[in-house]
Amino acid sequence: MKKIIWATDGSEEAERALEYAKYLALKSDGEIIGVHVVPLAVQLLYENLSESKENVKDWRLQIEKNAALRFEEVSIELKKVGIKFDGVILKGKPSDKIREIAKRRKADLIVLGKHGHGFFESMLVGSETIKVLKGSHIPVLAVRDSNKTKAQFKKILVPIDLTHGSDTAVFYALNLAQLTGALVKVVHVLRLDMYAQDLPASALEIVIEQTEKALNKRVLKIKKDFENKNRSSKNVKITNEVIHGMSEAVTISNYSEKNNIDLLVIHTHGRTGITRFLLGSVTERVISSSKCSVLAIRPE
Repeated sequence: MKKIIWATDGSEEAERALEYAKYLALKSDGEIIGVHVVPLAVQLLYENLSESKENVKDWRLQIEKNAALRFEEVSIELKKVGIKFDGVILKGKPSDKIREIAKRRKADLIVLGKHGHGFFESMLVGSETIKVLKGSHIPVLAVRDSNKTKAQFKKILVPIDLTHGSDTAVFYALNLAQLTGALVKVVHVLRLDMYAQDLPASALEIVIEQTEKALNKRVLKIKKDFENKNRSSKNVKITNEVIHGMSEAVTISNYSEKNNIDLLVIHTHGRTGITRFLLGSVTERVISSSKCSVLAIRPE
């Protein structure tokens, strides 16, 4: 993570996202690029129909001024701890501009808050954040940390679909664990409602047992492959568990809250023919409902 994009709108959660960007930059000896996107006048007018064009123009200028001042403060703060910082103010559609600068600067990660305020709030909670995730080939960390404790990752949860061939999310989580010392927990959600009506109890037990064996075999292979590629990865801790529920998204969110998970790492979409973890279904609902931070990554 040599280059981290910090996308901010000046909100409290964006500031919290900066703490995580700083945390990861210190761990990886990386630099942070701050990005504040000022929406175009037509977008601001749409959000504030009662305002005149002149007021919107003044407001936009004030946003730019505040962003520039904040970037100066951040630069001084980060310089004290040895982190290089560059602040950029752009105009346009936030989701597009964030992806564009991340690609142009060859960033390794985009970090932003899951919620903001004003126009950016509707952007991050609704369709715009999904556009960032869908269109980005770079991993995106959406920070949500209501406890406001020290920015850190102690427990990382990775939900996987056993019918999906990509292990990108698990490998990424293991790399993060190697960087931060976190425990990685890999889970597969077994929807018992899909079998309960058609199978007797004895057969259902066999389905659960076979699923547990398949997950354990998959995780052991991933761990072995990761260790072969990373000689210093022997101390990375990884566990696996099959969890049961009626809905993948609800089950994952509830499990993460119950087990004090700090970060969820999940694929943004599946490959052709795979529908269960498509963005717009399970992943989108997990991002919306999760009470912890979520890192979305494209499968390879």
